[in-house]
Amino acid sequence: MNIYSAIVAVFAIWAVVRITQHWLGARRDARAGVESGQQKQELERLESRVRTLERLVTDDRESLARKIDDLK
Repeated sequence: MNIYSAIVAVFAIWAVVRITQHWLGARRDARAGVESGQQKQELERLESRVRTLERLVTDDRESLARKIDDLK
């Protein structure tokens, strides 16, 4: 094996490693994007529930009793 063959082999190995790293990184980023979307939806749902609870807690007693009766 001469020096040029060795250089080509090293470059080919380096290229395969870089392509594999890029491919794995892209998959990881895509998966993180999906999880981020799910977490955002869950956060919005929980914030809505907290707003409802805050409204119920801070509302005056008579109105709260009426709302509870309306739910039944």
